[in-house]
Amino acid sequence: MSQVSPRVVHLSTVHNGHDNRVFNKEARAVAAAGYDFHLVISAERDGLDDGVPVVALHRTGGRVLRMLAGQPEAWRALSRLRPQLLQIHDPELIPMALLWGRSHRCKVIYDAHEDLVGQVATKPYLNPLTRPLVRCAARILVGLADRGADGIVAATETVAAGFGNSRTVVVHNYPWLANFTVDPAPVAGRLVYAGDLSQERRLSFMIDVVRALRERVPNAHLVLAGRTLKGCEPMVEAAVAEGLVDHLGLVAPTRVPAVLASAQVGLVFLEPLPNYVHSLPTKLFEYMAAQVPFCASDFPAWRQMFSGYHAGRFADSESVQAAVQVLAEMLEDPPGCARMGAAGRAAVDQGLTFEAQAQVLLDLTTQLVGRP
Repeated sequence: MSQVSPRVVHLSTVHNGHDNRVFNKEARAVAAAGYDFHLVISAERDGLDDGVPVVALHRTGGRVLRMLAGQPEAWRALSRLRPQLLQIHDPELIPMALLWGRSHRCKVIYDAHEDLVGQVATKPYLNPLTRPLVRCAARILVGLADRGADGIVAATETVAAGFGNSRTVVVHNYPWLANFTVDPAPVAGRLVYAGDLSQERRLSFMIDVVRALRERVPNAHLVLAGRTLKGCEPMVEAAVAEGLVDHLGLVAPTRVPAVLASAQVGLVFLEPLPNYVHSLPTKLFEYMAAQVPFCASDFPAWRQMFSGYHAGRFADSESVQAAVQVLAEMLEDPPGCARMGAAGRAAVDQGLTFEAQAQVLLDLTTQLVGRP
């Protein structure tokens, strides 16, 4: 008699259907390992999506609407699928997932992408009255997951430090090295940023830097690959009309390496918010994997983490002129850029890959429900 593989479901009502961590990394890893796997997430339709079995949730407006309408729909999907292990990717799903797990003898993992309590400080729409309430709610949710979940998957050591659960593991957002097979073909003067476009990610700053940079490097231009968050659309449209920016829109994770390969320098500028200055910037690793040198915000923690790789440079992302000076020096030195790009790829090849991180996730899955 053949043995049936344990059924594993990953669930998100908030992330998009091709989210880099949820879909491109973790879902692929678990599905490829041979588990009876399903990804329940906002998508166009049910079915195989690039080898990943997807159960589609309806897209309903903003995050609040998805929270309200998505959870009953997710519960119905779980009732059909009857998983033995449920891994959730949204903090608002914690109470529902724990209730499901207890009532259906299903193991539950909470995937903590960020420091939820610390993240409250980065939300500009929270006023002084609501911020303490939201912080309190975040602490309650984290506490519920810590005590009630069968395991915690954290994106960084800093996030993991907020949990006491004995089955807390760290699964870094390192790049799938198998995706990065495109040889670098840098276009002179091209800067690239791949990710969400928002003011927290210094969208207007990047545009201002390119405008000022052209006085020294006339062919400087910026390629943006990502979704434009609410309120930033006019800024992007104006920069495109001015000829400073090419906007590719949201690009599938598997297409990102080809976009990066065309860059002379990759950018990562962030607001100096508490949840960012100690973060593990995934995009820096992706630039390194693509053999593209980076220019990043000069946060002390980032310098400590990345300076030893000699894969890029840091700039004061509060000063347009400081960033222009660093970028001009990089763009005017193509051989230097090539050396930094090669050094970055060499560092990634030494183990900064999701191939290695996937095994950590699979080991926890095996502990909870056995091997496929």
